[in-house]
This record gives sequence, structure tokens and C-alpha cells, in this order.
Amino acid sequence: MHGPWSPLRIRIFRALWIAGLVSNIGTFMHIAAAAWTMTTLSDSPTLVGLVQTAWAVPGFLLALYAGAFADMVDRRRLISVASLLALVIAAALAMLQWSGGLTAELLILGTFLESLALTLSAPAFMAITPELVDATRLPQAIGLDAVSRNIAQSIGPAFAGAIIAVISPGAVFALNAISFVGIVVVMQTNKSINKNVIDHVAINEVIKNGIKHVVGTRLLRNLALRLAIMLGVTSVLTSVLPIVAKQSLGVASSGYGLLSGALGIGSVTVVWVLPRIRAKYGIESITMFSAGIWSASTAVLASTTSMLVAFFALLVCGACTMAMLNTIFSAFMVQLPNELRGRGSSLAMLMVWLGIAIGTFVWGATTSIVGVGDALVTSAFVNIIFAIVNRFALRITILR
Repeated sequence: MHGPWSPLRIRIFRALWIAGLVSNIGTFMHIAAAAWTMTTLSDSPTLVGLVQTAWAVPGFLLALYAGAFADMVDRRRLISVASLLALVIAAALAMLQWSGGLTAELLILGTFLESLALTLSAPAFMAITPELVDATRLPQAIGLDAVSRNIAQSIGPAFAGAIIAVISPGAVFALNAISFVGIVVVMQTNKSINKNVIDHVAINEVIKNGIKHVVGTRLLRNLALRLAIMLGVTSVLTSVLPIVAKQSLGVASSGYGLLSGALGIGSVTVVWVLPRIRAKYGIESITMFSAGIWSASTAVLASTTSMLVAFFALLVCGACTMAMLNTIFSAFMVQLPNELRGRGSSLAMLMVWLGIAIGTFVWGATTSIVGVGDALVTSAFVNIIFAIVNRFALRITILR
């Protein structure tokens, strides 16, 4: 049995993970700084909201094309070029902010282009991971990728706030630019990553073939659907958590931040024990057990007025969500052939975004009708029902 940190013993994976962690921190610093900078350029809530829209749009519109590119060209080169592009854009925003030439329009454009560059490289990153570690360590490697993002999401905005207070938003953009250097160096100094190039095929045909493979393969189709369903249900927490904090617990923004952090802490913590759990139990058992514990913890959250109880309930919910996500996503990646991993991973991420987008809307609407407590209890009940139905309707039949 391999421990949760065993992939880090592989030199190239360790180097890429460290470089990715630094880049992830820079990215979350950039997002926070861009939102804050817009408030200094305009009082319009619409323009402030457009910063987040500009960041989100490329992922929805171009994910399939990014996945196709990851299967059509040298993935190492694609990551290098995209990282260099992101570096240049971030550096340009820094120079514009320092010189006083940054406008609301340029900030939105720069944010869009930065997200575009990262969208292009994301499927290639996911596709490369199975090339760097063997199948027995892939779930741990995917878990470590999630740890990297959770760490960055937790500390990146705080670092950005401190730097803005002491120096300026331009310094944050500059540091984000520097954060991409490590990825470029790792990609250019490690030639062992396999090249996977498709020549003389139209990109739309490449995308069509990827979709056809996933949809036509029962196991992959079931795993992708279960990703969307699982995240659609569990997204209730991110949808209503601000309301829980304000109405049920009566805490201020600092308390809300603590509650949000509990979800991240739980997801990071479970990575330590998942290898031991997977060594003893199959995918269906892990997902069913995690769904049951998540539902019980969500019901506790719905009924409590104690900040301490809510914190621990969310801690458990975060751990269970990560256990389900990591187990299903890693199984999906293992089943993909190498030449389809770019397109397959982008399809999986689209299912994740689709589930979250639909889920947050549905649970927001449900909360407005029945109230936050009943919405949470309903989500707990629905999660159990889906877990039972999925076990038979969307069966996962692979080896542990």
C-alpha cells in the first residue's frame, strides 16, 4: 500500500507538484487582487461582477478545445507555452497598474486572457499526471493535486490582501507572473514526459471522437454522470453557507470565513487516510459510506445554532466530499487511454462544472422557498436516495 504522500517520492512529480503549488497560490492571489483592483477603478457592481465572469467564461466555452489540444500536441510544450502566456499577461497588468494606465476594461480583458491561458493548460496537466505515476499511486497523486488547490485557495487571498495593503495590487500581479517560472523550468528540463501528437485531424473531429468514446463506454459514462450528480447535491453547502452563517449562527464575515475554511481543511485531512480506506474497500462501498456520513453531518448542520458544532459538521462534509470526488475522478482517469486523457479529463471537468452550476441554482431556489434548514435536510435525504439509486443504475464495476 502506498501512503498519501508517496507520489512525491517520484522526482518529476515532486518538482511539478511544488511548481504547481506556487503557481496555484499566485493564481488565487491574482483573482483576489483583480476583484479588489476593480473596486478602486469603478463603483459599478456590474463591473466588479464582470471580473469573476471574465475568469469563469473560458472554462465553460473552451474546455473541450483545451482537452483536444492536450491530445493533439506535445503536452509538455502546451503547458510551457500557456504558462509563458499567463506570465506575460500578469506582468502586463502589473506594469499597467504601476504606471497608472490600468482601466476597468483592460483589467477585465487581462483577467479573461489569464483565465484563457490557464484553461488551455489544465487538461494537459491532468493528462500528464497518469504518465508520471503508476496506477496504484494515481488516486494519491490526484489527492495531492486537490491539496495543492485547497492550500492555495486558503492562503492565496490572504497573501494578496497583505501585499496590497503594504505595496500595491501591481505587486500581486507581478508575483503571479513569477509563479509560472517554475512550471516552465520543470517542463523544459524534463524530457521524459511522453509526447502524444495527432496530426492532420480537424479539432472538431478530435473532440467528437473523445465525446463518442466517453459516452459510448459504459463505465466512463457512469463515472462522469456520478461526478455531476454527486457535486450537484453537495454544492448545497457552498450555495447556502453564507445564509447559514448569518441567519442560523449569527456570525459575521470572519465567522463565515472560518466555516468555509472547515470544508477545505476536511478535504485536505482525508487525503491522509484515503489510501488505507481504498486498500480495504471498493469504490461503491467508499462512495456509499461517504454519502451517508455527509448526509448525517449536513442534517446536523441544519439543526445546530452552535458555531463549534457547525465547524465540525462542515469539516466532516468536506472530508466526505473529497473522498467521493477523489475516488470517482481517479477511477475515471485510470480507465482513459493515454491518447484520450486530455479530452476525457476536460469532459470530466465539464461534468463537475455542470453539476455545481445546476446544483447551486436549484439549492438556492429551494432555500428561497422552504428556508435554509429544510433545504439542508432535503439535500441530505436526496443524497442518500441518489447514492442508493446510482449503485444500481450507474454501477461501477472495476477492480479496486
